[in-house]
Amino acid sequence: MVKIDTFARLEPEHKVEARRQTNLSINGIDVELMKKLCRVLSQTPYKVIVSKGPAYDQYELPDNMWGKAFLPQTKILPMVDMVMTHGGNNTVTEAFMLGKPMLVMPMFGDQYDNAQRIAEKGYGLRINAHNCGETEMIECIEKSMNDKEIRDRCRKAAERIQSSNSKEKACIKIEQLVAKYAQS
Repeated sequence: MVKIDTFARLEPEHKVEARRQTNLSINGIDVELMKKLCRVLSQTPYKVIVSKGPAYDQYELPDNMWGKAFLPQTKILPMVDMVMTHGGNNTVTEAFMLGKPMLVMPMFGDQYDNAQRIAEKGYGLRINAHNCGETEMIECIEKSMNDKEIRDRCRKAAERIQSSNSKEKACIKIEQLVAKYAQS
């Protein structure tokens, strides 16, 4: 098994994280969709890091992919050039923080709204992975990865977020609210 740091340094230069929802019950895991994504991504020149989820033993990864059942996403995202995700809030906010373009494949809940806004605002693309053909999916991967406007928009968003001091501001506001209502 190739270690992630070694894998990340291998050519080609671009890497993609194919993120799969990992907190679904086993009944909710769409193994056939993961097999399709692996098949499609195997046709690209990219190295792909995959968080396989609880169904990790039900599908194999091609040679240009590396993954495990669960991976430390916050350690991986800085190493990748683009994120394929279902569009959950954690992955979306982490990708924004790091300026990573996204290819969003929503499955349920807030993911549809997140995917729509990401596409509308130009931070990536939204696709229906179930109905999307392989050629169309590869085109979307290429556009998400290589479109200069998308990449610039994501980089600028990350710069704004990282310079905003928002964590400290949020802590101050929370402390003010607690102090105000603790006296009541």
